[in-house]
Amino acid sequence: MNWKNLFRFAPRAGREEFAAVGLVCNLLTFGNLLLSFLPVTNKFSSGPVLLIHLFSLPISLLAFWVGLALYSRRLHDFNLSLWWYILYVVITTGISLFSKAGALFVSALGVCVWAFLALKKGPAEENRFGEKAEPFFPHSFGFPVFCLTAALGILVVAAMAGFSKYAMEHSAVSQRQQAAQSARF
Repeated sequence: MNWKNLFRFAPRAGREEFAAVGLVCNLLTFGNLLLSFLPVTNKFSSGPVLLIHLFSLPISLLAFWVGLALYSRRLHDFNLSLWWYILYVVITTGISLFSKAGALFVSALGVCVWAFLALKKGPAEENRFGEKAEPFFPHSFGFPVFCLTAALGILVVAAMAGFSKYAMEHSAVSQRQQAAQSARF
């Protein structure tokens, strides 16, 4: 496995690398989502909440950096720059901030974009970002392992989208309950 480019924004990343490293980043992000949702359920006092946030911050930063570098290298495989991904993030963030339906649309779109980048073969010829990406998995693993990591990655991204919807609804209910409790006093 080629882990030397994990934090780099160049050269190119093939679909195997995108699926495997993306799966790990998505699992870390999903774990952080779950950890950050625990305080919303009001099961913890403020002490453990602070520890949860202190624990999840470095993991979030690591997953963010590795994910951004991974998207950059994967887009380089299609002869595109990272600016396309940044434009996508800005537009989808704007859409999701203004409506709940927009947030659900953005979640579904994120699953589709991730699946496309994980499954689409990049061109074999050299482009302005360098030569074709070298294989990520050893030849003994091959195609079955790629299919498994891509399928798991798609499931994790879909689970994150579903959990985000659940968390939005549950946090709204929790906020209403807190407001009702504070209104009593």
